[in-house]
Amino acid sequence: MPYLNILTNQSIDDESSFLKTTSKTLAQATGKAESYVMVALEAKASMSMAGSEAPAAFLDYRALGLPADRTAFSDVLCSLITEQLGIPGDRIYISMTDSERNNWGWNHRTF
Repeated sequence: MPYLNILTNQSIDDESSFLKTTSKTLAQATGKAESYVMVALEAKASMSMAGSEAPAAFLDYRALGLPADRTAFSDVLCSLITEQLGIPGDRIYISMTDSERNNWGWNHRTF
């Protein structure tokens, strides 16, 4: 049920490896089974932040419940993006949405 959509203006040489690393990191950071984690990536997007087209990323995280320590969670995600893509933390925005169980569908039903 944890879903992370990553939008960046950077190109990524090995998208498969990046997605695998991100999936494992997200599972560890949320305490959720990786079998429920979904990661989407849109690289090379046209993006501007603070009037600049310098490397940037927008992360959209949605799940049934958010981590109690959102600051630590933000740190994990920013560190991942900085380490993997070289984008500094001040060029990363993260949106976190706590979804209601009845609004999250999976396997022909809702949670």
